[in-house]
Amino acid sequence: MLHRTVRSYDFIIVFCLNILLNLVSSNLQCGSSCIMSSDWMNGPLRDINYLGVHSGRIVIGYRGMGRLYIMEHGSLRQYGDTNWMQQNQKYGDNNCWYAEFPTISLPTNIRITGHTTPHSGGGRGSVPKPAVETWTYVEIGADGAPIRQSINSNKGWH
Repeated sequence: MLHRTVRSYDFIIVFCLNILLNLVSSNLQCGSSCIMSSDWMNGPLRDINYLGVHSGRIVIGYRGMGRLYIMEHGSLRQYGDTNWMQQNQKYGDNNCWYAEFPTISLPTNIRITGHTTPHSGGGRGSVPKPAVETWTYVEIGADGAPIRQSINSNKGWH
């Protein structure tokens, strides 16, 4: 009898964990944490996440204020032809900004580096440029999908 009771509890625990994981994973499409306020707009650049290639553009999600650079391809300039509303329609409203770059030869390895813009910080006081900017290493496959990402995020804002 005790053995049967333990098994039913195991099933309930696994069932609840699966529900929790599905809820969390559906909210974590951009970056490594779920932010339910406007904090994603302010602060130093962080949670840089390579999302893939869409309509001939490299798409990167991030939080904070500033610009992104792809270090191995310094001549690449971020497209500026879409606003945040158009980008949210294309990629989803995931509590992050999107950066779009021209596509490069694939497969490749890149390093995406943030460049924080100092600003007022939206009620949290002044946000200076951090001593060390956030960066992400990405190994990209021939189809444009990320194979591996190593994210070094500035967590001082959370």
